[in-house]
Amino acid sequence: MKKAKFISVALAMILIVSSLFMSGCGESVKEMSTDVYYGTYTTDVTILKPFYLPDTTGKKIIANCIDGLIETDNYGKYVPSLAESWSHNEDYSVWTFNLRQGAKWVDYTGKEVAEVTAQDFVDGLRYVADPQNTKADISLVKTIVSGLSEYIDGLKACDEADSGREQMEASFDSTVGVKALSKYVVEYTLTKSVSYFESFLVTEIFLPNYKQFSDEKGIAFGTSNESILYCGAYYLKKWQRNKEFILEKNPLYYDIDKISVNTIILQKVTDPAVTIEMFKRGELTGTSLSGDQVAHYINDELWGKYITLKEKSSVNYWFFNNFESKNSEWNSFINNEDFRKAIYHALDRVILAELYNPYGAEQMLINTICPSEVCFDENGKDYTDYLADIKSLGADTYNPTLALEYFNKALAALTDGNGNISGAKAENVKMGNIASFETDGKLPVQFVYVHGASTDEVQMAQLIKANFEEIFGKENVEVILAQYSNDKFTTVISPGYYDFCYDNYSFKYGDPMAQLSRLMTGAEVNDGKYSLAEFDELVTLADSKTVMSERYALFAQAEALLIEGGYIIPWESGGGTYGMSREIPFTAPRGGFGLSRFKYKGVQLQSLPVTAEQYEQLEQEFLQNLNK
Repeated sequence: MKKAKFISVALAMILIVSSLFMSGCGESVKEMSTDVYYGTYTTDVTILKPFYLPDTTGKKIIANCIDGLIETDNYGKYVPSLAESWSHNEDYSVWTFNLRQGAKWVDYTGKEVAEVTAQDFVDGLRYVADPQNTKADISLVKTIVSGLSEYIDGLKACDEADSGREQMEASFDSTVGVKALSKYVVEYTLTKSVSYFESFLVTEIFLPNYKQFSDEKGIAFGTSNESILYCGAYYLKKWQRNKEFILEKNPLYYDIDKISVNTIILQKVTDPAVTIEMFKRGELTGTSLSGDQVAHYINDELWGKYITLKEKSSVNYWFFNNFESKNSEWNSFINNEDFRKAIYHALDRVILAELYNPYGAEQMLINTICPSEVCFDENGKDYTDYLADIKSLGADTYNPTLALEYFNKALAALTDGNGNISGAKAENVKMGNIASFETDGKLPVQFVYVHGASTDEVQMAQLIKANFEEIFGKENVEVILAQYSNDKFTTVISPGYYDFCYDNYSFKYGDPMAQLSRLMTGAEVNDGKYSLAEFDELVTLADSKTVMSERYALFAQAEALLIEGGYIIPWESGGGTYGMSREIPFTAPRGGFGLSRFKYKGVQLQSLPVTAEQYEQLEQEFLQNLNK
């Protein structure tokens, strides 16, 4: 593959509209500084332990303040970060990283504290492996790094027995597969061949830790900007809870020439309408737009030209069925494959996507569980192309005629001709504070769709209800709408207070196993609690293969079982939203997972917003370089 060219900043600047445009009421487009990034966040964080970042706010801060061994560039390619080079043995089970010399840890003022060494990466994994330190999602790599699983389980056993912890901690260096071979060389020994190990290294799990500092801070580690050390492009100069973060360029950063933005100011703003007004006043670098807001501004003489559509992300949304519902009517139907296929073909995903993207809804649809353009085999073939028949359906999964055919087959199998549902009973169904209703064990089959309180969520729920009841008939189906107000997982999904629901799921690392392993029987995102032995066996078999094409072919068979069997209905991808911004597109790091995608390293700004015409030209140049 040829080395990709960097985007020409000169071209970007030539395309900038140099004059201010005035609206009839005197409103103007404000110019802004190109070395300060003004952004927002909605969810505050109480602690910033680098190895446990459950929300976007924390990921964005740590990604910019602490570097790992490698990162991704603006084309999504793995490039050196704190490691200058790396290699692996023939079967990808031992990986060696050569660190750059002279990289520094600094404090919250940018003052040098120590040099970053190989031991810091050993101590990073040591810290994250201790359940008393963090709730980090160590399950991702627990069985990947040699000895790590036994060490973690040993610590847990010691804590339960209240003895032996000191001895177990002392065993880390001799039993866990991470070693500082010298001051600047760190080596990881894995339990098996892992050709995609690089994709783990851009996650927070493998960040370095200066042990002397974290030991001194103890439980205060990560609780303030003063209790964190920094080795990334920025240090956290100010952290005012529920108000703002200020990140300042690290003067000792090894790659400082690639930092165009000197200061990052993130303010807490929860109202999307407020962000638009702030952007128009020249107080924010960018803002997102909802479907309604796009419709409002698209024909605006002053602002319409600046609306652009962002790239899709690797976060996928899908609908899922509850196989352990408290509703016996639903349980009877959902265990019938014809009914699941009826639901699959009756769901009009386009009209749902139009709530969020009224001008390109079909572009947002995805037909696979794993995202596209993230995993590639040894020949450069996208994993999702192994599911070409499913992927190529596009919006044609919606087929009311076929949906009704499948539904009538289910009716014939599950009812006695008099409307009585086999296996269902008359009862009061209680789903916590979400829903409570009476069933009689007869048609129409009642089932609960749970939704959030936002306007879009309410409208979406109403569309789903109308969608199903129109195709199947109200005499056969009654969709009960129920609203939740707190955390969706803890109040709805975990206790099983739903029949039909959707959620979004991020992709964790560069292999289909990242998603499919989490959908196996009893796994963490098998929210419908189905049990499909054939799927489990295929995923396990695929994971044993080291040739990527063989591996992907088996994963694709497994994924097809879930989709064609109606266990999961892929819906749309994340990202792809409309917005306005002064950030020059395609200058930021790119990636479908990990921390690099949250970095401002390499980001370039312009004083006036990016026009749709400018965006399109830069996108064409980017795609040409991406494919070289």
